[in-house]
Amino acid sequence: MTDASLVERQALRKAARRLAPLVLLLYTAGYVDRVNLGTAALTMNSDLGISAAAFGFATGIFSAGYIALQIPSNLALNRLGPRRWLGLLTISWGVVAMLTSLVQGEKSLVVVRITLGAVEAGLLPGILMYLTIWFPQRMRGRITALVCLPFYAILGTPLSAYIMQYADGAAGVAGWRWMFLLEGAPTIVIGLVLLRFLTDSPASATWLSDTEKAALLRLTTAEKTGNKPRIGARDILDRLRDLRLIILSVAVSLLWVGFAAITSFLPLIVSGFAEHTHTKLSLVQTGLLSGLVYVPATFVALAWVASSDRRNERVNHVAWGALLAAAGTVLTVNAPNLWVTLLGTVLLTSGIYAALFLVWQIPVGHLTGPVAMSVGIAMTTMLGNIGSFMAPYIVGWLRDSTGNFDSGLYFIAVSLVACAAVTVAGNRLRARPAPSHPSATHRGDIEEPLTH
Repeated sequence: MTDASLVERQALRKAARRLAPLVLLLYTAGYVDRVNLGTAALTMNSDLGISAAAFGFATGIFSAGYIALQIPSNLALNRLGPRRWLGLLTISWGVVAMLTSLVQGEKSLVVVRITLGAVEAGLLPGILMYLTIWFPQRMRGRITALVCLPFYAILGTPLSAYIMQYADGAAGVAGWRWMFLLEGAPTIVIGLVLLRFLTDSPASATWLSDTEKAALLRLTTAEKTGNKPRIGARDILDRLRDLRLIILSVAVSLLWVGFAAITSFLPLIVSGFAEHTHTKLSLVQTGLLSGLVYVPATFVALAWVASSDRRNERVNHVAWGALLAAAGTVLTVNAPNLWVTLLGTVLLTSGIYAALFLVWQIPVGHLTGPVAMSVGIAMTTMLGNIGSFMAPYIVGWLRDSTGNFDSGLYFIAVSLVACAAVTVAGNRLRARPAPSHPSATHRGDIEEPLTH
């Protein structure tokens, strides 16, 4: 191994040790405040008289603000820097998450969820963009998996249920309201931590030597210090005309149908199947079982991502992950007892997470340069969130119409099979030629065909 390779490995290890825990903390805080509504629904819906369809609409409407501000948020990150932008966003959505404790019905819940989506719009695209600044393509599958581990479900769901059960009635306040207050407050503290310790780029990392900084900058497409390109309407239109990017973003959207539905309704699904099999579960038991599902799913997803990085292959890994999730969905519907139901949800969450860690890399794999990456990643997650917008309402409406979650789960299974097909078909399209206007080449936004 050459000296240069040793320096690169040392620099990457330092970056991972320093930054991965902070990004994991950021991701966990964001998703706890986003998905704890599914646990709150166990008692909140009956308290406020909210139907499954209305709850699904309120859950999905989160994506309205999220979709609208995806691209502007990533452009702001590019201009202000990840440290300031992500830190301020985290503080903002912590405040909004706490305000969820004050909702009085469907209308106020819809308003607060739209607001939460708007302030949280920069979370996922910001994380994905941040990883491209620090880590080369060959590592992004593994590093994405590490910083997006579902601790918000493994630990957050049982914690949410615990607060709801044991804080219920304290000071005359319902347990689900205490949950929003007590889980939103730490998010504000995390935002302050990010403002202090997150580092914008290798060039500004005081904890790296000059040779380590140079090594990381060689490995990535990060821009040089002080070279902040202006991003105009033409840059955005270039991405919007990229048919391959759009079609593969549809695959992301179809995968997020399953992700949004399972994160929104899993506690209700577990509770519903328990009642169907005449098994009585407390709030804490429902939360523990819902969180337990994610433990084996995490190990499966990490192994899947390691295989993808080792083979430098994304498309087939995403497609087979989506099909595994579809098979788990069908098993869940046809399970004879609660334990087989849980096995089905394990397969469902395993496949979704295995594919979710990788799928975003396919649409933007032929984009380089800060302009293309900022807009391309934001557009991918923006279109992907259309699935998050539709899925909870459709699943909730089907639940109200049929009296169970079976038809909603079949809808998820069909979406996951479609995700696999669109991913394979979309990747076979030829990449759109690089923009012809001179400013694109000046900024280094050169598009290359995918090699995986």
